[in-house]
Amino acid sequence: MQEELLIREATLAERPAIADLTRDSYSEYASSRPDKSWLDYEERTRKTILEDNNILRLTALLKDRIVGSVVLCPPYEMRRGNVLVKNIYPEMRLLAVSKDFRNLGIGAKLIDECEKIALSKGFKTITLHTTILMQTAKLMYERRGYSRYQEIDFQPTPGFIVWGYKKQFN
Repeated sequence: MQEELLIREATLAERPAIADLTRDSYSEYASSRPDKSWLDYEERTRKTILEDNNILRLTALLKDRIVGSVVLCPPYEMRRGNVLVKNIYPEMRLLAVSKDFRNLGIGAKLIDECEKIALSKGFKTITLHTTILMQTAKLMYERRGYSRYQEIDFQPTPGFIVWGYKKQFN
């Protein structure tokens, strides 16, 4: 990557572009889920990116082009079906890199920034979720020191487990 990558907080005006990038980036997984389930996921994802005022949106730019994004969520407690999921750590979510810019280290730099922010806020642990569909991402997280954190696993649809992971900082 010859050009300088800039990672910064996204502006309000950039939210729709980030939502589109995330949808496009995740579209390769759409055929693996029932239509309704995937459409619901896309709708929730878009709504989170556009409207959630409790998250930090980071964007990766090459020149003025958005090539990646991620959101960092504060600790939370929420009901997932009949299960109450409580996460006492910040959570990195919706890491997305444009298909044209993959394998250039952009995702790694976005993760680095999320980890740096979590540490700067006094957290010694950061979490994320991934699935069996996202094997490349799962392997990348494990190489970076993330390990299973089953306490935040959930099943959005029967039989489909979303795995929790965490990384503890020294």
